Amino acid sequence: MGRAKMGDERREQILSAFERCVVRDGLAKTTLQNVATEAGLPRSLVRYFTGNRGEIVDLLIERMIERSDARLEAMRPEGRAISTDDLIGFLFGSVFSDETSNCIVVELFYLSGHDEGIKVRLQKMYQRLQDSLSKQMAVDGIGKGPAERRALSYALLSLAYGDATFSFLGLKGGSNKSLRAYAALLLEEAAQGKGA
Repeated sequence: MGRAKMGDERREQILSAFERCVVRDGLAKTTLQNVATEAGLPRSLVRYFTGNRGEIVDLLIERMIERSDARLEAMRPEGRAISTDDLIGFLFGSVFSDETSNCIVVELFYLSGHDEGIKVRLQKMYQRLQDSLSKQMAVDGIGKGPAERRALSYALLSLAYGDATFSFLGLKGGSNKSLRAYAALLLEEAAQGKGA
C-alpha cells in the first residue's frame, strides 16, 4: 500500500514540475530532462513514473480533467441534483478560470496542429463538457431535441472558451458576469421553445 502511495506522490511531483515547465518554456521546448531538473529527480525516475513524452502529455490532460471533475463535484449543491444553471456557473466560473490550465491548453492547441494524438485528446476533453451540458439540458427540459441541445451546448462552450482565450490575450470586451447573463438568455430562449 505504501509503495502505491509513494508512486502517486512521485507522479504528482513530476506532473507539477511538467506544468511549471510548460507554463514557463512552452510545451514544444519542454523535455523530460527539463521536467527532471525542475522536479529535482533523475530523468530515469521521470520516465519510470510517467513514461515517455506522449504518456506524460496524456497524464497532464487526465490531470486537467480530474481537476475539472473535482471542481464540479465541490460545487454540487447539497440536497439536490445539479442543474443546467449550475453547469453554466461552472463553465463561466471555474473551468476556464485557472490560468495554468489555460496556458497549457493554449500550448496543447498549438501542438495539436502537428500532432493528431494531442488533437484527439483535446477533442475528447471538450467533448465531455459538451456532452455533460447536452445531457443536463435534456434532464431539465431545455431544447427541442438532441440536435438543438448539441448546438446550444456548443454555443455555450464556445462563449466560455472564447472569453478565456481573449482574456489570455489581454482583450477585454465584457465581464464574465455579463457573458454568463447572455448564456442564461440563450438557455431561457431554448427552454421557452424559441431556440434555433
